[in-house]
Amino acid sequence: MNAIPPAIAREEIEALTFAYLECLDDLRLSEWPGFFTEACTYRVIPRENFEAGRTLCTIYAESRGMLEDRVTGLTRTQMYAPRHYRRFVSGLRIVGPEGEGVRLRSNILMVQTLVDKQSEIVLAGVAHDVVVRDEGRLRYRERVVVFDSEMIPNSLIYPA
Repeated sequence: MNAIPPAIAREEIEALTFAYLECLDDLRLSEWPGFFTEACTYRVIPRENFEAGRTLCTIYAESRGMLEDRVTGLTRTQMYAPRHYRRFVSGLRIVGPEGEGVRLRSNILMVQTLVDKQSEIVLAGVAHDVVVRDEGRLRYRERVVVFDSEMIPNSLIYPA
């Protein structure tokens, strides 16, 4: 296995991962773009498209500004039933160095609960991340969430 760049400790990677999940689970959406570098890639893509090298995604952004626009859309313009999400990560693994950062891989499960219904799985898959030190803290330069099913609920409106 390749070495981790000395400026990035595994404990920092875990802290970033869990702070990211907590931010989204607590619906602090205005804070979400701050977890990314200014120039970044964020994609949620079906496994079939990912493995075939296709670029068609369910959610796509290529800058922090595009992530901020998504937050605006979620908080100010869209109407949907109240819901809660929980994201569960397992198998967080450091794949190796990536430029000045590090490439990560983890399993992700996203569960949705509408206030009047039982919880349901919205997304199961794997996250491929690149984290770098930016402005004195770790941030995602790339986050690609690959979901396993070809069918996902229309309710995948929040980030994974």
